[in-house]
Amino acid sequence: RFEAFIAAHPELRHVRTRVRTPGQNGSRERGFGSMKYEWLFREEIDHGLSLVEQINAYRADYNHVRPHEAIAWNRPADVYAGLADPTIPNFEIEETLPTT
Repeated sequence: RFEAFIAAHPELRHVRTRVRTPGQNGSRERGFGSMKYEWLFREEIDHGLSLVEQINAYRADYNHVRPHEAIAWNRPADVYAGLADPTIPNFEIEETLPTT
């Protein structure tokens, strides 16, 4: 089923890592750590359905709300959709006006 899922989504690429080489998978492991500490550990999660809801909420926040420093403070969904350049900041800058 996994292979069929990957084949049906050309935007995804299945990358395998060697056994017992966490350095190859470090960025993904860091992502799971961020999800746990920034989102999941804030509340008691009683059952699997609540966990799924919380993970989906985190994913939406991470991709659509939160700007990321690595892509010039843009949101991943905007960069992926071509609405933002990952090298040019796309945020509003407060204009400081003279007080006199």
